[in-house]
Amino acid sequence: MKKSKLLTAALLCVCMALPATGCGKDEGGGQVVVEGPKSEADKLKTYDPPITLTYAKSEVVTNYPAGQDAQNNAMYQMWEDVMGIKVENLILSSSSAMTEKLRLAITSDEIPDFAVVDAITLDSLIKNDMVTDMTDIYDQWATDRLKTVAGQQDNALFAPTISNGRYMAIPVANTVGDSYPILWIRSDWLEALNLEEPKTMEEVFDIAEKFTLEDPDGNGVQDTYGLYLDKDLNGLDAIMAAYGVYSKDEYWVKQEDGSFIAGCTALDAKKPLERLAHLYEIGGIDHEFAVKDAAKEEELIASGQIGIYLGLFFNPLGVMKDSVANVGADWTAVAVPSAEGYGVYTPGVNLNVYGYIYAKKGISNPEAIVVMLNHLCDGYAAPWLSDGSGEFYKQYTALAADPEISQAGPNNLMPFQMAGNINWAERFSEAIANGEEHVDGKDADFQNVISTELPPELSWAWKKVYLEGYAVMDLDNVRYSDYTGAPTETMSKTQSLLNTQKLTDYIAIIMGDQPVDYFDTFVETFNSIGGEKIGKEIEEALK
Repeated sequence: MKKSKLLTAALLCVCMALPATGCGKDEGGGQVVVEGPKSEADKLKTYDPPITLTYAKSEVVTNYPAGQDAQNNAMYQMWEDVMGIKVENLILSSSSAMTEKLRLAITSDEIPDFAVVDAITLDSLIKNDMVTDMTDIYDQWATDRLKTVAGQQDNALFAPTISNGRYMAIPVANTVGDSYPILWIRSDWLEALNLEEPKTMEEVFDIAEKFTLEDPDGNGVQDTYGLYLDKDLNGLDAIMAAYGVYSKDEYWVKQEDGSFIAGCTALDAKKPLERLAHLYEIGGIDHEFAVKDAAKEEELIASGQIGIYLGLFFNPLGVMKDSVANVGADWTAVAVPSAEGYGVYTPGVNLNVYGYIYAKKGISNPEAIVVMLNHLCDGYAAPWLSDGSGEFYKQYTALAADPEISQAGPNNLMPFQMAGNINWAERFSEAIANGEEHVDGKDADFQNVISTELPPELSWAWKKVYLEGYAVMDLDNVRYSDYTGAPTETMSKTQSLLNTQKLTDYIAIIMGDQPVDYFDTFVETFNSIGGEKIGKEIEEALK
């Protein structure tokens, strides 16, 4: 896997001690000695007798199998059967309320034994001395599979867990693909106008203009839009990255002199903003985009009026399939190209984690956190690293085949899930070419891809997702923010304001309410209300 070249070295150079045992203080101030595993097999141990760990569970399932609920369900029971770990939901709430629930638990010193939390909550736990130092425990107990998945991009996912050079939690990895941008283009419109797929971002804008002015749907009316935008500017970050600009919220870029700027303030952002302003002026972007959320703006996709959408691999399963059913649209996945002179396209992506899993300070079996992750990596989260014979994977696969569990969502029924990076397009295409009937690790989706019984638009969508969407992603070539540590003081106070300032001023330029050179005023304003101070705080934090 290629290394992230610009990730700050200070986040990665963690000295890993290797003592014979890891330890943590118990509630009475003594030491709880954690014996290291005696073998590789022991890292996938089943606790006998079973142990119980309390947890904070986000409630996302709406249709449980009959007689089951968030605590008593087949997946929780499987967890206990395979691992010997009984998980009890000390906190059960909606995802939107979980942060507040955990904040109250921290205040009252009643946190569960473990939970998957965001970076801000983890920072609070660390500052309150509530979590176990996992550095040595992870080094001893993690299987090679787990270290491959959690340690991707030179251990970059660990950055928010580091305190005084130590890992205070473990990243629960997700796939990079969940934030990797894909250029979806109406292929039937390309054909109608005798156009080729774009090779540069300039060509993307040229095609968007033609989609606007040259009647690609052939109805004799200028009622088409070249490019999708909504009030939150979804898709803009992917365009900006083509010009070497990383405009995501909370994305910080290290300069040659060691200073940090917000990526959205890079001067090269003027180039795509100027092209977008021109496209808006000629009617190539919906003139009401600034007041429409994604759901409302996507209605134009469903009705067949938008030709280019910067999205993600799974978008065909949404309104794109509706455009297929409604107007006979067809879409093709294209690798997002760089602008001329900017080298290989490298998208800025979020740290690909569900969150960070901690072990409460003083619990008797902090290594059990690593044992759980080991089991998830044995075939389930990293099928390309395993032969699929792991007990967890076998039982998961059997349960997921149950229609009621499948409908509820087997991943959502479990305490938590984990995912590695795998390009399913390669695996699915290979399986189809070889006449295989099943694909380990993703069989439910593979069945949808090869099914002959789905409605035509749904069959189209599944094939687009797995045979085209995945195929144009380079999951090894991504860029993270150069600072992914705990929020600085000013960041905590002003980040929301900064995000709003960026959105407001970008939209003003795109809509022509301000000239492109107003971008310089935006940068001054952004820095004056916190951007510059945050950059200095990041420098100080990394010293």
